[in-house]
Amino acid sequence: SWAQEEALDIEWSHAMAPHAQIVLVEAASNSNSNLLQAVNVANTIVATCNGYCTSGGTGEVSMSWGSSESSSEIFSDSYFTQPGVTYFASSGDSGGKVIWPSASPNVVSAGGTTVNRDTSGNSTNETTWSSAGGGPSSYEVMPPYQDITADVNTTGMRGTPDLSFDANPATGVSVYDSTSSQGLVGWMVFGGTSVASPSLAGIVNNAGAFDGGWDGGSNTSSVSNNLYSNYSADVSSSANPSGCSYTSATPFYDITSGSAGTYASGPCWDFASGIGTERGPNGPNASSGGGSTIGVSSLSLNPASVTGGSSSSGTSTGTVTLSGAPLTNVTVSLSSSDPSASVPSSVTVNGGSTSASFTVNTSSVTSTTNVTITASYNGSSAKATLTVNPASTSGGSFSVSAGNITVTRGSSGTTTVAVTPSNFTGSVTLSVAGLPKFATGSFSVNPVVISSGNTPGTSILTVSTNKHVATGVHTFTITGTSGSQSSSINVTLTVN
Repeated sequence: SWAQEEALDIEWSHAMAPHAQIVLVEAASNSNSNLLQAVNVANTIVATCNGYCTSGGTGEVSMSWGSSESSSEIFSDSYFTQPGVTYFASSGDSGGKVIWPSASPNVVSAGGTTVNRDTSGNSTNETTWSSAGGGPSSYEVMPPYQDITADVNTTGMRGTPDLSFDANPATGVSVYDSTSSQGLVGWMVFGGTSVASPSLAGIVNNAGAFDGGWDGGSNTSSVSNNLYSNYSADVSSSANPSGCSYTSATPFYDITSGSAGTYASGPCWDFASGIGTERGPNGPNASSGGGSTIGVSSLSLNPASVTGGSSSSGTSTGTVTLSGAPLTNVTVSLSSSDPSASVPSSVTVNGGSTSASFTVNTSSVTSTTNVTITASYNGSSAKATLTVNPASTSGGSFSVSAGNITVTRGSSGTTTVAVTPSNFTGSVTLSVAGLPKFATGSFSVNPVVISSGNTPGTSILTVSTNKHVATGVHTFTITGTSGSQSSSINVTLTVN
């Protein structure tokens, strides 16, 4: 049945990357020694073209094969270190089992999912395929790019898969094979993680900007680093600094249901589906589930508190996010509970995107007001509250001061931020900038309202870190703003 496998690999790498130059390399047999010799041939073709293409240097090698792990596999990982090549391997079709070369840290391990559709063919959701391979390797140590998964993968060993794709034969892909195999010829439907490996290789090839393959220096694939750096950005989001929360704007669709062997899918990376599935070569570009499935999933305002009146700071940026990605433009209606805080009547989410931004203008609001902004589409809606404070009523000034913070990695620390006025009354909005990655800051009171021209106001700044923040001394800035006035102070954060 090799002809069927070859037809599948060629057609589905081509389906994902229609402009790619594709070369089929056949091994003399399915022994590991012959398969690895075929990998060597593929390495040379990608690096030099060898007469098969117009230019060489970078590309992908997809391997829809694998065998049981053994203690000697680590000595063969060097086959997957050709500079400029990104390697993909199927995670296997035995639920919750690990195979090699999928387990190699130099390879992107391709897992499997089930794509569920309604009677009209629209995608409704995606779950883990019960027969998808995955789990911790018995011999390969966890690579640096997977450190971010340590909360789930406590074994200290390489975890598979990295990324997944449709693999359930019941929801599989169409393949045409003109070579008769076992009495079958023509159109057929195939599944297995043999589908996932060439399809994901094609997606990365089509992405273009994410190629580069083996970096030759730190024993990691630059594509793997890219995948997990996107994942870590999700983990370190200010909305959930100590956990992980995917949204429709992240590059991956998080698979949270289904299981493979003894491994269940859950939020973020897991042994059942890895990071999840790709939304497309441009990141947040999920396939649409049809117009009826598109709705408003969230609305956020930044900042959530502003100074009103004619001051230059009297605006906030709202971001509306849809569930699912529209293939055509979607017009989302906007409204404000206070007409003095104006918003456009609608905002358009363009095809291929999941979110769009708009501006809330508070220049006509002259007193402390809580304004509710509502975004609505297709029977769904989301709301966010904007606090508008009065501008300064006097021409005085103010200064901001605060102490330094020392924390242990993974913990929180506080400092008191004082706003000291000099013949000044009004509200001062506090902000923080320059915190290191995996650290977030929040104020107990914001803005600080100065009601007496010479009486200071205070707020407590809490800086939270997770275990991935870099140790050492970091400098960040606290700024207070009221209208056209501002005051800043540099503060150090020491992480032990």
